[in-house]
Amino acid sequence: MWIRRSSEGVTPGGLFGLRACLLIVLSMLASPAWTHPDLLLQIEELDRALASRPADADLLTRRGDLHRQHEDYAAAAQDLAAARSAQPDYPLLDLYEGMLLLDTGDPAGAEELFTRFLQEQPRLASAWILRARARLALGLAYQAAADYAQAILYADLPSPELYRDWALALVAAGEDHWNEARDVVDIGLGLFPREVSLLALGTDIALAENQPGEAENYINRLSQPITRLPRWQSRTETMKCLQAESAGGTAAVCQSAAVKALQEQINQADL
Repeated sequence: MWIRRSSEGVTPGGLFGLRACLLIVLSMLASPAWTHPDLLLQIEELDRALASRPADADLLTRRGDLHRQHEDYAAAAQDLAAARSAQPDYPLLDLYEGMLLLDTGDPAGAEELFTRFLQEQPRLASAWILRARARLALGLAYQAAADYAQAILYADLPSPELYRDWALALVAAGEDHWNEARDVVDIGLGLFPREVSLLALGTDIALAENQPGEAENYINRLSQPITRLPRWQSRTETMKCLQAESAGGTAAVCQSAAVKALQEQINQADL
């Protein structure tokens, strides 16, 4: 498990709190804050616990992150600073402070903290994902792709979305990496053969590369009801246009539209 791997080297006395915080990190990456209607109740619980243990770095860090999820960034920063003062070497502080910086528009600061955290805890998949997001915000798409690859390496059960994010980061890195991105899509499809998001991305990359035969291979793996949806009908029309190039069709126009559609996938992705 991610938790077991990430806790290597932690003293037994701090293991329980570290595991609890790692569970929070994983749930945070999986779900947006508004799916936790009890955030304020959790904060109140920690308020009571901190009344008797005001210098507990674990409790302060957990409350700080709950404030971050609640978008009370000033309170989050105050708690994390107090945790840093109470226990400067608390193992999760760099991770949580990095998340706060990422949320408040400082990806460079976040990237620095995530890097320092990963030097000590390289087996936590979610930390690689967070640094990938920071690097994407900094325009370091190819480096972000490498981080997504590391996240998959350390994840017990990597999701289809993680393969898609890896491939999209490669697409964002530039046309020279599109073929590599499609290789990643194919790796993901080897594990999730019917995953529509991966089939869509593979199709869009193939069309943008003017590879209609490869696009057709992806489309043929879909069920008929899906191929009748408007977006898939549009992909099929682009594929046919590219196939008609030798017959004097408007393939260049269609490929330009395909490149634009691929760019839209990047813009719409929550990496």
